[in-house]
Amino acid sequence: MKNISQILLLFPIVAMFASCNSSTFGPESNSEPIAYTPDGKCTIAWQDSKSQEQLDSLHTFCDTIFVRSVINIYKDTVYDDTIITDNKKYTSFIYLDRYTEKTDTLTKPTAEKSGASGPCGRVPIYCKLDSSDTQKTFSCTEASICYMYELEASSAKVVAIRLPDLYYDSTVIVIKKSVCSEPGFRCVRDTVFHDAFHMTYRTIALDTTFLNYGPTAWTDYVPAINAPAFDTAAFRNALDTLDTQKEIFGMDTLFTGYSVSVEGLPDWASNTTKCTTTEDSKRVCIYKEIELRPISMLSTYPTSYNKRPFYLWNNLESPLEKDTLITWKLRYRYSGGHNFEGNRDSLEITTLFRGLSN
Repeated sequence: MKNISQILLLFPIVAMFASCNSSTFGPESNSEPIAYTPDGKCTIAWQDSKSQEQLDSLHTFCDTIFVRSVINIYKDTVYDDTIITDNKKYTSFIYLDRYTEKTDTLTKPTAEKSGASGPCGRVPIYCKLDSSDTQKTFSCTEASICYMYELEASSAKVVAIRLPDLYYDSTVIVIKKSVCSEPGFRCVRDTVFHDAFHMTYRTIALDTTFLNYGPTAWTDYVPAINAPAFDTAAFRNALDTLDTQKEIFGMDTLFTGYSVSVEGLPDWASNTTKCTTTEDSKRVCIYKEIELRPISMLSTYPTSYNKRPFYLWNNLESPLEKDTLITWKLRYRYSGGHNFEGNRDSLEITTLFRGLSN
């Protein structure tokens, strides 16, 4: 009796060890696998292509056809070789924002020529190095136009290839997991352990030129965004009181590198035109030469800051009879290709236009 009990206890232990090597699923998964070997005659791979005739032939000597799928588990990954797929060049430097008095670092792909564009988010920058003076300096330009997708021109010839005629063979069956629910089939999942997965490591080499910082810096020169803060006090003082007996209201002290426009002033106080009426009652207008310079499509380091005069034309036929107080708005914008704190804003100005009553 004791030997019988020991034999009965041995059965679940043997079954437990058998389940560690492979697992089966399907309607017969609770029964003992019959004649299953990974490469046996009654074993086919999941997603094999078989005809119905081949499956029927297997069933003549296989009570059960085992559909095998394999899970590969690798303990480690081994890189047998390293391939550099691309060599990208970058330029990096520190620049100074004169308005905020803070430095910042710019790192961009290197352009081969000035104005070269690129995909948005990766527009390259072109830098010209100058070592002719006592201090090495450089200037950089970055195109502000970009494109959404990289377009690669190809000179490869298009070759027409005639494909063989395709036809559908309804007798071919691709073995899928759904077969597990059919009688006479059992799906088996094996786990295969490997020491290492061998592959080639592919990488991109980044070659960065550090112009003015770091141990390999070419110089210690720092380019700057040269736009100072807009001189609001100077404009308020100069536009506080204007004499309508003067052709341009007597202003000769306002100079700025910002673009300036006005809103809320009457037509006779214009910063763009000067109009007069001739003896034959014809009205002749002379337009001020507004900054007709082409809009720069480049961001430059350092920037240039060119001051231009600002004034208001007096388009009155005769001076005002009495003093007139007008509140209006002056808008200013720095158009040097850079956005920084305070580069555009507006001022509300109250101006006393003096008339003949003085």
